[in-house]
Parts: sequence; C-alpha cells; structure tokens
Amino acid sequence: MSRNECIETIKAFCEKQCVPCDECELYEPCGVKPFEELPEWEIVELLDKIKKIKEKENEPLKFVDPTGMNLEAYDNVNRPQHYASTSIECIDAMIETQGKEAVRAFCVCNAFKYLWRHNNKNGDEDVKKANWYLNKAVELM
Repeated sequence: MSRNECIETIKAFCEKQCVPCDECELYEPCGVKPFEELPEWEIVELLDKIKKIKEKENEPLKFVDPTGMNLEAYDNVNRPQHYASTSIECIDAMIETQGKEAVRAFCVCNAFKYLWRHNNKNGDEDVKKANWYLNKAVELM
C-alpha cells in the first residue's frame, strides 16, 4: 500500500464519520496537522485504529486508491498479495528507513534482475516488474 493510498483511506474513513473530529477516536494523532504531513508511523497507527473500529462494526477495511484502482484485487506486478499484509508498502518503508537515493539505486538494480531472468522465469510478468521498478526509480529522482 502506498503512502497516498493509506492517506486516501484515512480521509475516506473520516468523511464517513458522524462525529466532529475532536470527538473521534482518531483525533489525537490526526487532529493536529494534515494527513500528508504525518510521519509513516502515525499513518500506520491511524490505519490500525481504523481497522480495529471496522472490526468492531464487522466491516472490512477497504483501501482507497487516489487513481481509482480496485485495491482489493491483487496482481503480481502492482500489488502482490505477499506484500499486502501490512498497511504500508515495503518500498515506502524502505524509503523512510534507507532514504530515496538508496531505494532509487535498489529499484534500478531490481529492474536489471527482472530483465536478466525474464526469459528463464516469468516472461512478460518479469518485464512488467522491471518497468514498475524503473518507473519508481524515476519517481524518486
């Protein structure tokens, strides 16, 4: 899950609440500044609180993608199921802990790996994964 998807999910939850912000269970972390300014750990904390609230209501937490993509569906290139067990994407956690330059270099190397093996492993899917990593490297410039 990207940072923007997490923020959009939090915003969508807040818009559906029937209480003022200062009476909401999420108020303490989010009432002070805009969601876009929150550090990753606070976004994760908010998503965990929302998930618990939804569980009490017997509703699943549905993530919102700013591009309109269905985030409940997994695909091996853009949203692999093995990376969907947490509320933050691995690549976003890497950026926070390792920095943009290191993750950009990682993306270029990972793209190389996928192109190198594509004829012997996953074919077109590996080419698409390489493209995803190159796009991410450009985004991090």
